[in-house]
Amino acid sequence: MSGAGEPVVGLVDGAVPANTRRYTIVLADDAVVQLDELLVTRSPLPDGSEVAHYGIVVEGTGHLEGASYASDTARIMVDQTMPGATARRVEVQLLRTLPEMWVAPNPGAPVHRARGLDRDNALFLDQMDAPLPVGLDQAGQPVNVDFAFVNGAKGGHVNISGISGVATKTTYALFLLYQLLETSRGRELLGQHAANTRALVFNVKGEDLLHIDRPNAAFPTREGASDQWAALGVDAPGRFENVCLYAPRRPGREGSASPDVVSRSHRDVVTYGWTPREFVRRGLLRFCFSEADDARTQVGFLEARVRVQLARWAWPLAHSEGGIVLRQPPAGTGSNFERLVAERRDPQEAGVGTPVRNFGDLVDFLDQRIEEEHPEWVGRMAPGTAMAFIRRLHGQASRLGHLVTEGVEPVELSRAAVSVVDIHALHDTAQRFVVGSLLSEVFEAKQGSGREPIRFVVLDELNKYAPREGTSPIKELLVDIAERGRSLGVLLIGAQQAASSVDPAIIRNAAIKVVGRLDAGEAAEYRFLSPELRERASRFLPGTMVLDQPLVPAPLPLRFPFPSFATNPAEGARPDDEVDGAADDVFGKL
Repeated sequence: MSGAGEPVVGLVDGAVPANTRRYTIVLADDAVVQLDELLVTRSPLPDGSEVAHYGIVVEGTGHLEGASYASDTARIMVDQTMPGATARRVEVQLLRTLPEMWVAPNPGAPVHRARGLDRDNALFLDQMDAPLPVGLDQAGQPVNVDFAFVNGAKGGHVNISGISGVATKTTYALFLLYQLLETSRGRELLGQHAANTRALVFNVKGEDLLHIDRPNAAFPTREGASDQWAALGVDAPGRFENVCLYAPRRPGREGSASPDVVSRSHRDVVTYGWTPREFVRRGLLRFCFSEADDARTQVGFLEARVRVQLARWAWPLAHSEGGIVLRQPPAGTGSNFERLVAERRDPQEAGVGTPVRNFGDLVDFLDQRIEEEHPEWVGRMAPGTAMAFIRRLHGQASRLGHLVTEGVEPVELSRAAVSVVDIHALHDTAQRFVVGSLLSEVFEAKQGSGREPIRFVVLDELNKYAPREGTSPIKELLVDIAERGRSLGVLLIGAQQAASSVDPAIIRNAAIKVVGRLDAGEAAEYRFLSPELRERASRFLPGTMVLDQPLVPAPLPLRFPFPSFATNPAEGARPDDEVDGAADDVFGKL
C-alpha cells in the first residue's frame, strides 16, 4: 500500500479545485518536493473501493496567507504584528489512475512519494513488455521506454530536437545506440538477431564520431558517471566495440584512395565511394539533383530520362575495378530501368565505346550527347532545359566528383555492428548525395526481407535533407522511411535544431520524441510539452532532456550519463604509433 514506511509530503489542496488532469498539494512543513518528482495519493470512493492517482510535479509556488499587500510580508515574518502563515504548494500533472477511472483526487487526501511498485505503476512499467532504460529521473532512478516502440513492433523511430552544441542531440542518439548494441539488456531485447543488427551513423560535425571506438579519457575522473551507468544496469561501460569507420576520398588526388581525415590514421579508415558501374546500376544520378524542387522541374524529368539511357548504354569495362563502357545498345533493348540493371552483361574492351572511369568522364560523355541534342537522350526537352541540366552536372563535378571513381570501396554494413560514415567536410550537395545513396541502399535491401534484423540510421540535421517546404529525392526517401520503415526494420534516429523546419511526416511518425535545450522562440512548436516544460526547455543544461513516449501520457524530464565512449578527438587518447601516422597524413595533405 502507498504510504507504508513513507512520510506524508502534503495534502490535496481543498482550496483549489482538483480535476482529472491536475491537482495541487499543500506541502507539509518539513517536506521538500522538487520539480519532476513522482507522487501518489489514494482516495476512497463512496462504494468502498479506492483509487490511486499517480502524478509528476510540474510547478511549485509559495505565498503568505493573510498578506494582502507587499508590505504585509515584513509585518508577518519580521515584526510579527500581523497574523499569517506560510503556505507552500506544488502542482501535479496526473499520469495515471489505478484502477483506470476518470475521477479527481479527494480534497485533503494524503500524498506520498511514489517509490517501489508505486513508481513502476506511475511510469507504466507493468504495461511495458520489454522495458529499455533510456535515462535517469530527478531521483537518479531509471526511466524506461517500451522497446516495442523502438524496434518497429508497435511503433518506431526516434526524433531529437534542440539547440546545436547545447542540446547534446548526437550524444544522446549515440547513448541510445550504446544501450541497444553494447549492453546486456539491449542485446537481450534484440534477441537472436542481436549479432546481425546494424547501425549506420552519419558524422556531420568535425571528426567527432570517428572516435566512438575509443574509451572516453575523461570518463574515469567524471564524478558520479559510473554510478549513473550502474543505475541503468551497466556496470562496466566503455567504447563501441565493433565499429567500421568510413571517410571520403581526399579530393584533388586523381588515382589516390587516401581518406580525407586528420584525427585518425589512414589504417583505421576505409575510403568509401561509388564506382561508375554502381553509380549507373543503382541510379544514383537522381541524388546529384537533390536541391529542393529539382524533382518537379523539367530538369528533374530530363534526369530520369538520362538515368535510363545510362543503364541502356553501360557495359562493364574489362580490366577495371568498377569502370564502364558506354556504347550504343543493341536493337530491341528495353527502357525498363529495373530490368536493365538486372541484366548480366559481359565486360567490354575500352575501344568498343567510351570508357568511363570516374565522374569527370561521365560528365564529358553526357555533355556531348545532350549538347548535340540526341533524341534518345533529351527527347523533346527545350534546349534551355538541356543546358540547365548540363550546368548543374558540371557544378556537381567539383563538389562530389571525387566520390565516383574506380578503386574506392562501398559502405558495407555487414562489416561491423556500427558503420560511421564521415560527411562533415563535403559540400552540401555532396552530403545529400551520400545520404541519399546510402539510405536508398539500406531501404531497398530490406524490401521483402522481414523486419529483423533491424537497421538503425542516425542522422543529424534532418532539416537539410527533409525540409518542411519543397521536394527532392532524398526528402521523399526519408518520408518513405518514416512512414514505412518500421514495418521493414529500418528505424531512424533523427535530430534537428527545430522540429518546425522538418517535414511534419517525419516528426509525426516518430514514436519516441526527445527534446533538449530549445530556442525560446521555438518552444511553442512542441505541443506535446506542458507550458511549464516548454518554458524550462529554453534553460536546460547539457545532458537534460524531455522524453515523450506513447505509453506515458505526459513528457518526462530525464538526464543521461556522461558517455563512456569518446565523442570527439580530444576525448579519445591515441596510441603513440597512431599519432605519428596521423601526423604523416597531415603533412602529406599539405
